[in-house]
Amino acid sequence: MSLYVKGSVPLQHFALQFDLTLPNKGITAIVGPSGSGKTTLLEVIAGLRKTSAVKIRFGKQQWQSASNFMGLAERRMGLVLQDPMLFPHLTVADNLRYGWQRAQQHFLSWDEVIQRCGVAELLEQKPPQLSGGQQQRVAFARALLAQPQVLLLDEPFSALDEATRQHFVAYLREVSAQHGLPVLWVSHQLTDIAEVSDYIVLLSRGKITSSGALVEQLRHEPLRSMLAMAVMATPLPGLDEDASKRLRIYARDVSISLQPVSHSSVRNQLWSTIHAVHESSHDAECLVELEYHGQYFFALISNAAWQQLALSVGQRVVAHIKSAALHHPVSQQLENTC
Repeated sequence: MSLYVKGSVPLQHFALQFDLTLPNKGITAIVGPSGSGKTTLLEVIAGLRKTSAVKIRFGKQQWQSASNFMGLAERRMGLVLQDPMLFPHLTVADNLRYGWQRAQQHFLSWDEVIQRCGVAELLEQKPPQLSGGQQQRVAFARALLAQPQVLLLDEPFSALDEATRQHFVAYLREVSAQHGLPVLWVSHQLTDIAEVSDYIVLLSRGKITSSGALVEQLRHEPLRSMLAMAVMATPLPGLDEDASKRLRIYARDVSISLQPVSHSSVRNQLWSTIHAVHESSHDAECLVELEYHGQYFFALISNAAWQQLALSVGQRVVAHIKSAALHHPVSQQLENTC
């Protein structure tokens, strides 16, 4: 069961055009410059734009066509826009009950969502009394408590401080994975996207320029130049067998040698194969794409180093990765595998 969306929506300076089949699980990120049509695409999928020029199907459910239209409630969507859209005359508790009481079944418990979203102390207050960050936390909790079959998010954590935002991003990933809840989200936080997304859609002036699995899109332009990083799934050699995490590895934190280095502060040394070499954003550097046990990551080195080491595609080399550069709590489990 997948989400199929096709159509065209006129905007002020161009038409938003799309023809997509999106996964029915995991997290799909919608990325692009401001004004490229990301929010409009989300609104179309949510059923907030009634137009006969759009076809939307979720599994066997025909949500929208020239002869059929199902609204937001019928689509069983959880929706969080940049404006939290809370009912100002209701308490936080009553805002949360609004979706909870209409849900056909409950796969998320009331107590868990209240606790994980940190809104227990806000239940008797009304939205005008809350800060922007508190309103976003309530809006996210309300969307989850509606027990949606699809969750749509448009910059849902933009008003949160860094530590709180990271907590919510991790919770989003957990909910999606544990309950098979498909998520579509718009975010300008590319590090968040790399941390939790499975699939990505790139938009530019209303047109989809690229879409696909995140790990593959990171290997190609424009994300390759924009981020110069990779996401690697575990377990990998050197990690505990029960570890099932994702590691973000930035190219700037990876160096290359021809042999293992015995006296080095860098503990993570991986025999890898040079898969390709790409231009970088800096004329004096190149981006070396490395393959390790079927997964790919990058090293950013100088052109002079490439020549001095006489490197070539297909060559076996040792990649040195700083432990602090493995952006995940399990990073310290990765040891010298040379």
